[in-house]
Amino acid sequence: MQIRENGPITVTEYVVNSIRERILAGYYAAGARLDQQTLIEDLGVSLIPVRESLRQLEVEGLVQIHPHRGAFVAELSITELKEIYLVREVLEETAAQLAVPKFTAQKLDDLAALIERMESATDGNDYAQLFNLNRTYHFTIYEASDNSLLIQMISRLWDRSRRYRQLYTHLPKRAAQAFVEHKDIYAACKAGDIFAAGAAVRNNVRQTTIGILENFCGEIK
Repeated sequence: MQIRENGPITVTEYVVNSIRERILAGYYAAGARLDQQTLIEDLGVSLIPVRESLRQLEVEGLVQIHPHRGAFVAELSITELKEIYLVREVLEETAAQLAVPKFTAQKLDDLAALIERMESATDGNDYAQLFNLNRTYHFTIYEASDNSLLIQMISRLWDRSRRYRQLYTHLPKRAAQAFVEHKDIYAACKAGDIFAAGAAVRNNVRQTTIGILENFCGEIK
């Protein structure tokens, strides 16, 4: 990656992206202290972009900065979980409804191919693959809405919810249930049923919320 002070990728953007990815991937655990000197050495940058990046990530809700104590990875929160997934339900239902009338035969073929890959990953308990395919499947649908702002908002919420989804995707029961839900979404899209597609997407998001709360409530404050 090329880093430029005034180019497409600034030093601060590089640092923000790097720390954000490490938080979302679980490399930095919830509640972990983010030592500025360690970040400077790890990322090969100066203090100023590290400080700016931590403030930006605080705005995003991924970091908490406490005076005289430093910066910490934000704790997982039941309140945040419910808020994120409630908004996701509404936005993703809307995106699916906008997308269905615009589906081409090629787009439906792409979804069918993804369903086959998800079935194989589900049968093989390949949860890392499922985690990636899940996002690809949903955004293949949402991108057909041709609403860039809506897609951007959904993408940010997916990033924000990534730490919660990682708690849950690896459960065999949920993987099998999610596969059925994804087939329901595909069937509605193929039938051109706008409202059924939206309802199926909303149900998929809601079932994920329910599952996380039922299985990991003790790990989320």
